[in-house]
Amino acid sequence: MSPELPESSLEEEAKRLEEMSIALIRDNNWQALEQLLSPACQFVTSQGSCNRTEAITLMKEMNLGEVRLKDFKVTQAGPNLILSFWLSASETIGGEVLPTEFSPRLSVWQREGTAWQCIAYGDFNRV
Repeated sequence: MSPELPESSLEEEAKRLEEMSIALIRDNNWQALEQLLSPACQFVTSQGSCNRTEAITLMKEMNLGEVRLKDFKVTQAGPNLILSFWLSASETIGGEVLPTEFSPRLSVWQREGTAWQCIAYGDFNRV
């Protein structure tokens, strides 16, 4: 089992993971993004739930602009980081422009050795 991170570095690591994911989406680096997502990863949005493959398809259709993050809350349970935060993004999904107001997000990351994989993500943006 992976050792727990020091309390002082939890938020820093959480922000790093989310910012890395955003950069990979913006850069259309799908191979690297796929490595960050567990094969069992589940996504939930205001449109319903989807699996990893469906979520990657949606992300490929997304035109992601400016992104801002705030108000991170992070806990660790064994090898898992549980993140809640607020995100504001200029984005379109499926041709629909989404609101740019901050909306809550929730992600769960699991560490195996030194590598992290996202195992769950909730996007609570109201469309």
